[in-house]
Amino acid sequence: MTIHVRRFQRGAEADFVTGLEWLFAPPGRRPADWDRDRAVERTAQILAHENVALFEARSQENQLVGVASVYVDILSVRFGRRASIEDLAVHPEWRSRGVGSSLLAAAREWAHERGADYVFLESGLARTEAHRFYLREGATHAAAAFRWSSGQ
Repeated sequence: MTIHVRRFQRGAEADFVTGLEWLFAPPGRRPADWDRDRAVERTAQILAHENVALFEARSQENQLVGVASVYVDILSVRFGRRASIEDLAVHPEWRSRGVGSSLLAAAREWAHERGADYVFLESGLARTEAHRFYLREGATHAAAAFRWSSGQ
């Protein structure tokens, strides 16, 4: 089975959002304020930035089977140039077939080519299968994440 990973191009914003929606399947959930049209607009805005890359994985039959986004965001005093893998989603029928590994490798390589010393991602507490995957891929479970939303 061959998986092709490449950068998303302008005009494919709706495909990227379709991939993100795979994250809503259990154990995930749809955000209360999810708006698909707004997500497509944001994707178009993100594609205009040089410090962001969106990746797609496609099957040999050209089926979209995974998406990932990575942002080179800050120069940290403690860690150096930092990059965040914000999204990593694989079609449920394509999980455990190398798609996530291929996307993760592409995102990490892109970040390191842009000077990132430190790459991280956050994952929801309920995503225990994803956590096992990240650990198999060489990540360390290094922190707990806390967040504040604008409505709080």
